[in-house]
Amino acid sequence: MSVRKLWIGIAVGAVGLGSLLWARSKDTTQSSSANAGNTTQGQGGGSDKTGWARARRLASPLDHPKGVAVEGDYAYVVTGGSAKSDNAVLRIGATSGAVETLVKVPQVLSGELALDDKYVYFSSESGNAVLRVSKIGGPAVVVAEAARPIHLALDDTHVYFSSFLKQSPGGALLRVAKSGGSTEVLTEGQAGVDQVVVDAEAAYFRSNSGIWRVSKAGGKAECLLAASPSNNVDRLTADSTHLYFFQEIGSTGKYAIARLPKRGGTPETVAPQANPTARLALSDSHVYYFRAASLNDDALAKVLKAGGSPELVDGAGYSTGYLTVSGGDVYFTDVNSLFRVPK
Repeated sequence: MSVRKLWIGIAVGAVGLGSLLWARSKDTTQSSSANAGNTTQGQGGGSDKTGWARARRLASPLDHPKGVAVEGDYAYVVTGGSAKSDNAVLRIGATSGAVETLVKVPQVLSGELALDDKYVYFSSESGNAVLRVSKIGGPAVVVAEAARPIHLALDDTHVYFSSFLKQSPGGALLRVAKSGGSTEVLTEGQAGVDQVVVDAEAAYFRSNSGIWRVSKAGGKAECLLAASPSNNVDRLTADSTHLYFFQEIGSTGKYAIARLPKRGGTPETVAPQANPTARLALSDSHVYYFRAASLNDDALAKVLKAGGSPELVDGAGYSTGYLTVSGGDVYFTDVNSLFRVPK
């Protein structure tokens, strides 16, 4: 299939997103960084137990923090999740925990974000838009409009994103130049297109029917691993050679972490047990993930990318499943805080 182009422009369109041009908040708050271990001091005062043995609460209270990405001296976090929430993009000192609001928006934000050297890219599922804001704050600018965009990935020139619809046909994988303009449909007509990763040649995505690869130049999408009701896959991420994801074990409802060469082939089991509602994060050598420690708590674990015996990083406490690895630390969120723990 040739790449199809839809003109939408960078200007705010018919979904009423003009109100998204909000100025950066001038308020800067400082979370307490003096407390380590499982008792910490939040921004709001008072202390509370986190349950985590090693993780330090870096910033709190936050309003339902979700996606987190770290670059240099800062962590960037999306908050909110409902019309009554504080839907915002935050910049948090990776060491100090100082919190700055880069932008607030009236629309509900999805939990995903991506960074380049100048901007934070994020999406509003309810506002049907992909947006960006400067890393130093400013107005939110609409880069593209699409039905229910959620997951994002970047290369040097484009933003790649999923348009998520559970019913088929409808779901699509799209891209737009970072400066906005004509949105290109790389593939469409699949139910449940959501997670997307890119490399120099192709975009890879997960849908209800499996894991797929499509050339950036367009063409027919290639199924690398078919899914079924007894072989569901979820939470796709990648390094330079492999795709990593959760794979259901038969029809048990239990999931293992698996990996698959980008060229296709037979998936390999990396870890035998994991929480599929959480995300996966990669370092050069390990996969980091959450696994159930009890009915209500998670444990943070790691395993070599090629598989082996999982190692406990920290446990057990509550998490919302969002995590990332940067330098020597893992950053993750719970319902009102950002944590940092040595990896």
